[in-house]
Amino acid sequence: MNVIKRNNVIVSGKGTDPMMFAHGFGCDQNMWRFVAPQFADAYQIILFDHVGAGQSDLNAFDYDKYKI
Repeated sequence: MNVIKRNNVIVSGKGTDPMMFAHGFGCDQNMWRFVAPQFADAYQIILFDHVGAGQSDLNAFDYDKYKI
């Protein structure tokens, strides 16, 4: 499976050095909407949704693999 599609990866920004934003449990990449733009002139911004969250491919979530 394509990790870009599975995790709804969005790459933006003008810089060449990457800065990745990872959300916590119960959230999605939308939580960075006010923070990430502040770094976009200096960094390549990488946003993603953990499997099972946000706009990730929910079919890729495996309850046995991710159980607590």
